[in-house]
Amino acid sequence: MDIKHLTTGMWVESYHGVGKVIGIDHQHQSVIVEHHHDHQLQSIDITDLIDQPQLHNDCDRYY
Repeated sequence: MDIKHLTTGMWVESYHGVGKVIGIDHQHQSVIVEHHHDHQLQSIDITDLIDQPQLHNDCDRYY
């Protein structure tokens, strides 16, 4: 996934689960994600994100 395609507030998936992007660190190629299930914050390397085009901004579920 390209960091240029990420925006604050978008939902992303990683091996840690689904979460909302609350910050983007272009220098370190990572994002700060608030996890959906427990609202914990975590810094995740961009390479750990899974490209899921079905995961939309207003929905944290697949359809």
